[in-house]
Amino acid sequence: MSGEEATPLVAFGQMLRRHRRAYGLSQEELAERAAVSVRAICDLERGRTTRPRPQTVRLIAAALNLQGSQRDDFVRLSRRWREHASLAHADRRASQSGRPEAGPAPRQLPATVSHFTGRTAELDALDAMLRDADQTRTVVISALAGTAGVGKTALAVHWAHRVADQFPDGQLYLNLRGYDPNEPVSPAGALAGFLDALGVAGHQVPDDLDDRARLYRSRLAGRRTLVVLDNARDAEQVRPLLPGDPGCAAIVTSRDSLAGLAARDGALRLDLDVLAATEAIGLLRSLIGPRADEDPAAAAELARLCARLPLALRIAAELAAARPEAPLAALVAELAADRLDGLDAGEDRAEMRAVFSWSVRQLPDDVTAAFALIGLHPGEALDAYAAAALAGTTPALAGRVLGRLRRASLLQAAGNDRYGMHDLLRAYARELAAARGTGGGRRQALTRLFGYYLAAAATAMDAAFPAEAHNRPAVAPGTVALPEMPSEPSARAWLDRERANLVAVAVYCAGQGWPEHATSLAGTLFRYLINGSHLPEASTICEQALLAARERGDLAAEAGALNGLGSIRSMKGHFHDAAGHFQGALRCYRRCGDRAGEARALYNLGRIEYRLGSHRAAASYYGESIAAFENAGDPLGMASALCDLAGPETELGALDEASEHLRLALQVFRDHRDHVREAEALERTGTLSLHRGELTEASRFHEQSLALYRRIGHPTGVATELSNLGEVSLRRDDYLQAISYLRRALRLFCQIGDQHGETMTRRSLAGALHRAGQSTAARTHLETALRLATSTGNTYQQAGTHFDLGENYRSAGQCEQARDHWKQALALYTELGAPEADQARNRIREALAVPQVPRSARRDSFSEPIVASTADGS
Repeated sequence: MSGEEATPLVAFGQMLRRHRRAYGLSQEELAERAAVSVRAICDLERGRTTRPRPQTVRLIAAALNLQGSQRDDFVRLSRRWREHASLAHADRRASQSGRPEAGPAPRQLPATVSHFTGRTAELDALDAMLRDADQTRTVVISALAGTAGVGKTALAVHWAHRVADQFPDGQLYLNLRGYDPNEPVSPAGALAGFLDALGVAGHQVPDDLDDRARLYRSRLAGRRTLVVLDNARDAEQVRPLLPGDPGCAAIVTSRDSLAGLAARDGALRLDLDVLAATEAIGLLRSLIGPRADEDPAAAAELARLCARLPLALRIAAELAAARPEAPLAALVAELAADRLDGLDAGEDRAEMRAVFSWSVRQLPDDVTAAFALIGLHPGEALDAYAAAALAGTTPALAGRVLGRLRRASLLQAAGNDRYGMHDLLRAYARELAAARGTGGGRRQALTRLFGYYLAAAATAMDAAFPAEAHNRPAVAPGTVALPEMPSEPSARAWLDRERANLVAVAVYCAGQGWPEHATSLAGTLFRYLINGSHLPEASTICEQALLAARERGDLAAEAGALNGLGSIRSMKGHFHDAAGHFQGALRCYRRCGDRAGEARALYNLGRIEYRLGSHRAAASYYGESIAAFENAGDPLGMASALCDLAGPETELGALDEASEHLRLALQVFRDHRDHVREAEALERTGTLSLHRGELTEASRFHEQSLALYRRIGHPTGVATELSNLGEVSLRRDDYLQAISYLRRALRLFCQIGDQHGETMTRRSLAGALHRAGQSTAARTHLETALRLATSTGNTYQQAGTHFDLGENYRSAGQCEQARDHWKQALALYTELGAPEADQARNRIREALAVPQVPRSARRDSFSEPIVASTADGS
């Protein structure tokens, strides 16, 4: 822990040592009184613990008999360093035995420009920012007088590469597209991308912007990460993206000075002017070679005509290099004539426009037409297939055109045979497209592009998720060439590579007159986005599809979007919100007579009721969905509903019916080679065997399911089966094996952000720890589980966790606290109409009848097991 930071954690350790010594206790004595380890006390006092647990702090405060303001100060200081991690997600990580392993550090910097020239003073200023401990670590690189093309991005990226080794925890980069013709990147969208790069699963990304920003800062806490925010529009777009940790740094580029960041956030301002004359000529010399020295006057005039702007200089130099036989003076004369035309047109930045015009006029007509159309693309980068769709040509020809434009510096390489465009060039290209043809031509080009993305996405989904093809929208094959995707891995790779473009296209289509493409993209991509935990992107396309569907009065598309939004809310654990979306979808499906859609909505409502512990309601919805699937001629959907119906049937004691339904469903899944649902059926069969007390059979089915989930790469399924195997071990009284399985499951659930799975696993782990004699650790997990269940509105889980906490407090002789939790459990179970209400009522009666036993008189209390219901469908 560095001395200069004077962290609250160090101050907390010093306060703890003072209180312990004032109380006359050794570290060993305090550890015994607080029921924590000696090492925990030692690490806290020395500032070695990264995140002291709130429960540990409370136990120590009680052991030291701290009262009133002393206790408040003690607890408050322990919380101060946690302010950046105030989200419940960060709290859950703090209560784990260890933080999930971090993935590889993000390395997102784009390639630095070749032949970077000059900017010595600016580079020195940026270096000084890092050397000065008292200096702000946020800098805004802006252009004097808002000049575009001055080289802000080139400077930021060049310096970022130069100091990358000082930021070993990674470098984040994002083009905020603040001055792009399309909508700029929203702060919420930017944070979703950064959180994904930092290893946060889509389930864990909060919906609220402020919550996302807090989680982002908590992820950067204690790390040395460089954040490059390129092309910002205003301070409001940037502020939520600034890291809070002093070990991080942020560099922002903008045409605007972003004075608000300097005034309110203390950012350093670095105003960038055009290159000095010598630097501009030096850049030309490095790009075109000896010709600049052979005619220094022409080189100087070329630099002047380009206004000494790096972007214009590079384009001019590329054109000069492409015409080696032409004297430099002749090229300068051509550019001077174009500049006069620009001045006659009254352009504010005639120099830049003249260079663009001069460069484009040297291109063949088909290349110029393609350049104009590429500017219409709503995404940030494109490949030859997308360019071919825009231009109505072949990918091979489009690839040659892209290469030609890249060599002319009108496009920039974006990796993996993809190309991007500077926002100034994009604006010029769009003007050129408007000048060259009618609006109908532009619309036809965009329609081809959107049709390409839809057809390619449908092809990829058919390869990656063949069993669900019948549930996706019917997509016409289209007339443009598609990339080959012969296997599931190649299809998934294409989807991953094009995900940002697909979302951008869906948003553009919804708002700019292609609503059917927007709704079809949402329906096509949904399963990929959900299974890949890309929930922010899934939310975006479903929300846009809902707007587009309602605008054109498309009830079926509206129902599909609502169904998707319900699934997203369910995966985040917000079951009541999800039910509302599913009910809306059900109404729409019934109004438009879509029996298959109605079946899916009923099925989803059954899953929600099961998660909430309403087993009879769940069984009723599943029964309705089975009839609807059968009526719609969907055997796979019918099998899915039969498989899930076995869950509430098992809980309600209809074990023979559950067994038969699982047998039928498993055969259908195997016939259709639906491995995900096959694993689910094996999982439920294992759970049924456990209810019957057939532990060997339960282990066999769960192990088969686990192997299948691992083979298909399904992390949620793997975590669920590890948890189920922990339950089987617990029934065998093999507590250490159970704890091992459950801890592995818990780590996975936390990593993927499955709050429901995490809640259930914490409850099961608490039961295993309690039976192994670790009652205090068990209570910590139960308290965290209760917070999770409360935050997600899962009443059934709240009731069960209150009951478990009552059992835990009873075993510790704290009968008053036990009664309080049982009373809360009883109220919630009664509200749900759950049979567990009788068990809670009996516990309360027993507690009232039996006087409290002093703790010292109970030496065998840990032998009493916690009764932990697992009837939730995990």
